[in-house]
Amino acid sequence: MALGTITFEQEPIGDAITSPVITNWNPIIPYAVKQTSISSLFYFKFILEIRLTDASGTLLGKLKQRKNGSTSGTSNVAAIFDVREIINSQLEDTIADQNDTTKPIHLLGANVVAKPFSLNLDQVKTIYVKAYQSFSLSATTSPTENTTTTVNDTKKYIKASLPLETTRGTVDFQDTSFATYSLDGPTKKFLSDAPAYLDELPNSSVIRNKVRTTDYHTIGFLNGQADFGSVARNFRITYYNGAGAVIGSAQLIENEAAHGGAKPETSGGEVNEDIERIIYFGCGPANLEASTVTPDGGSSGDAQPSNFTNWAYYTVQATNAGGSSNVSQIYYFVKDDDNCKGFKVRRLAWINSKGCYDYYNFKMKSTQTLSVKRNNYETMLGDYNSATYSYNNFDRGKRTRKTDAMIKETINTDFISEAEAEFLENLIMSTNVYIIENDDTTYTVPVMVTNSSLVKKTVANNKLKIQYTINIEYANPVNTNS
Repeated sequence: MALGTITFEQEPIGDAITSPVITNWNPIIPYAVKQTSISSLFYFKFILEIRLTDASGTLLGKLKQRKNGSTSGTSNVAAIFDVREIINSQLEDTIADQNDTTKPIHLLGANVVAKPFSLNLDQVKTIYVKAYQSFSLSATTSPTENTTTTVNDTKKYIKASLPLETTRGTVDFQDTSFATYSLDGPTKKFLSDAPAYLDELPNSSVIRNKVRTTDYHTIGFLNGQADFGSVARNFRITYYNGAGAVIGSAQLIENEAAHGGAKPETSGGEVNEDIERIIYFGCGPANLEASTVTPDGGSSGDAQPSNFTNWAYYTVQATNAGGSSNVSQIYYFVKDDDNCKGFKVRRLAWINSKGCYDYYNFKMKSTQTLSVKRNNYETMLGDYNSATYSYNNFDRGKRTRKTDAMIKETINTDFISEAEAEFLENLIMSTNVYIIENDDTTYTVPVMVTNSSLVKKTVANNKLKIQYTINIEYANPVNTNS
């Protein structure tokens, strides 16, 4: 027997990188395993165990495979394992506000007015993997598992993606490609695809979301200095008038357990579990208006938009403890108006490419269709259980056993920029979409986007302003009493 040493020659991400592994960027999540020697061994196979949390955690899968064709001999043999689908089966979207799980995440700050932050639900998972081998010492005996030499690795995973062409590493496959989402400097980003583009307010190219005063909106972000190098302790909200002048003073809202979040610092922090490693902040006008949270140095409800007369837009930026250092880019929330023709405004939310939510208002004409399917059957007309045959004029032959009713709706954007058009491509590809309640929509409900394709439009190609039509179907049927 000449069993050598087993090692990981390639991992999804290096141990020194403070980023989660993102599961949907590449075709696989690779673990490349090497064994230095299998001389005189028979029926050799690599084994990879995948468990939740640590070596004693729940076993999710045990993968086995023979050596690949990278070498022809018995030295430095290798195999590549893909753990993507196993890990994705454990990750979920955060749908409910974790401060009140009977209510949707989108109404964060309105559900529990003292808590504008929420933890995630199974959106981050700590995964432990261990590689070892099985073999036999002779050709006539069955192989057995052998843990004389093993190698293990523990990483944190989230469902997120980047463009396929993003630069990849070799030994450390993901490398620093997702580092821009670790909130530790003024160029870093929230978990959003919101686009930057030029518009009137403010008259510069900035990351912007258009919101009406009654709109709900959340942003998600990586949380935890030890795990992700992310130190978003406070969120600064600054209101501006139409001339770009600051109204009043900036409001600093703390990410802490008392507000529904978790302090991110390694020392004195509150991040101990995966549920605290992605946090949501309710930062839409309706979220902020409903919340009674007390900003740093202020009083209850000071951050409510109604306290800032004639605001035209406000900004949200993450800072460190005390607000002395900015740890994210500035995100602009620009006041949008209603449709001047009286059309109902449909606000959609969807799981974006980073695993959290983005939002958009469809302000032009919307058309609802009630689609009904009937399960019909026929009976014979009349009474055959009497001495003589008879029937009533109100008797029927055809009957309906059951009806199934679904609402379908066609909604339209206003005229939009090319950046907004590209942004909406993520809506078409999303696996989880909602209509958000507002003054035109009574409840937040799940819907399905039914567009199977989207023709990309540009100003140059289309010779006019861009407008998109989206078809949706409500995910739950209408109750029909049948």
